[in-house]
Amino acid sequence: MASHKVNAYFNLLGKTPEYASLFTAAQKLHEDQSTFSKLIPAQLAQHCNLGRIADGRLTIVAENGAIAAKLKQISPSLLLRLQKLEWQVTAIQILVQADYATKNTKPSARHGYSKKKLKLSASGKACLNQLAATLPDSELKNTIQSFVKKHQND
Repeated sequence: MASHKVNAYFNLLGKTPEYASLFTAAQKLHEDQSTFSKLIPAQLAQHCNLGRIADGRLTIVAENGAIAAKLKQISPSLLLRLQKLEWQVTAIQILVQADYATKNTKPSARHGYSKKKLKLSASGKACLNQLAATLPDSELKNTIQSFVKKHQND
């Protein structure tokens, strides 16, 4: 239900003159990415994304060197398939960009990091219970109460 509200908000926001071009470009990129993902092997599609198309040059961003090498091998046939779909592409550029977000937010045990469970303090629990008591019956109230109950033994 919440995603429906967000989508409705984005649809409304996309109709405003200030954001119309941005949402149009985002929709076009999403459609192009979907088409691109269908043209390449599935095992590659999950490890690369389209960049921009400028001056007839399509930029593909690969997760690592191995994916980039495989994309480079299939790039001539990929270029022909894109041209058959009437994409205005005359060259393909492949860039490697490591996925820093995933690697930095999930520290690896092999690098000396350990997963630490955060604990909710007693004052935090009391404040959340107090907040929940002031709220009318709602999804938010139920979520807060469930959260506090889950952390009761911390």
